[in-house]
Amino acid sequence: MMKTYKTIYKTLTIVAIIATMIACDTDEACGYDGDDEKDCPIIDANIGDTCDSNGDGNLDGLVNEFCECISEQAFDCPNLMLNIGDPCDSSGDGVDDGTVSNICECIEDSVIVPTACQGLMQNGDFETITGDPNSTIDNDIDLATFWGPLWASGSLADLFDATTTSFGSSSFVAPTPANGVFAGMWIENSNNSSPSFREGMFNQLNASISPNSGNYSLTFDYAVMSTNSSNPVKIGIYGVNFGGTLPPNPTGMQTPSNLNLYGTGNSVYLGEVVVPPGSTNSYTTVTIPFDTSTLTMPTAGFSHIMITNSHLPLPDFGKMFIAFDEYCLIRE
Repeated sequence: MMKTYKTIYKTLTIVAIIATMIACDTDEACGYDGDDEKDCPIIDANIGDTCDSNGDGNLDGLVNEFCECISEQAFDCPNLMLNIGDPCDSSGDGVDDGTVSNICECIEDSVIVPTACQGLMQNGDFETITGDPNSTIDNDIDLATFWGPLWASGSLADLFDATTTSFGSSSFVAPTPANGVFAGMWIENSNNSSPSFREGMFNQLNASISPNSGNYSLTFDYAVMSTNSSNPVKIGIYGVNFGGTLPPNPTGMQTPSNLNLYGTGNSVYLGEVVVPPGSTNSYTTVTIPFDTSTLTMPTAGFSHIMITNSHLPLPDFGKMFIAFDEYCLIRE
């Protein structure tokens, strides 16, 4: 008799399970919301999906954590939907315990080595080098990683460090305070037909800066190392869409113009710094702000920052040998 009851009980249990399965043929019937529901049901998308940020039919944005479609150009690091220096989750546990690095990686704060600037310019303090700056006196800017000359040969920017005793002229003095590796070059503002004192350098950014991508600021230190000119000089700052091939050496101080050095439409003037007569070998910190919405930029944006003499000559001839250090370019 007991066996019969057990058999009946098992039979009823199986019937009940089958009935439940039949009743639960949809997620709503079983009270289960499943895994197919979008993170952002209102816009039918998941966080991180591509989307149309401005209604023009192009998928030019990414869905952020607030279910907003934000243009990819709004981020230094579109893959993370964050900017360089932003807090981030390094381990995926939901805790912002890291910082977005200048190569767009989320690095745990405990392992980040502090640097002068976590901005868009790479090796802005010139400390990462591939050789001895003192093995040659001048024309060796390419020893600094991510830095290079503006043309193939001739008069180029120089690299020195705190142990350098010869700067190419006995009248030059080291910048102060001493701070490791630094660059140096002539800045001359004239229409001279000879390019002998036309020098420059440029830095490869870790990400290109696009048109209409926001406001930026470039900060750096300079110090005058030469016997000071009685007239001011102007340092020019440019953004360059660099295709990988250095141009021929210039034939004059303004030929070709800085704006045409890499071909028409590949450079944009960002600003300048006037160095007055009487400036000393003590470092001075300057900042150049620029707004990409007001500039006539290369269509592809720019991948490099060029530092040289300004293409806007001064009425009076001026020439100074200047040290440069601590470059930092950030998005405001």
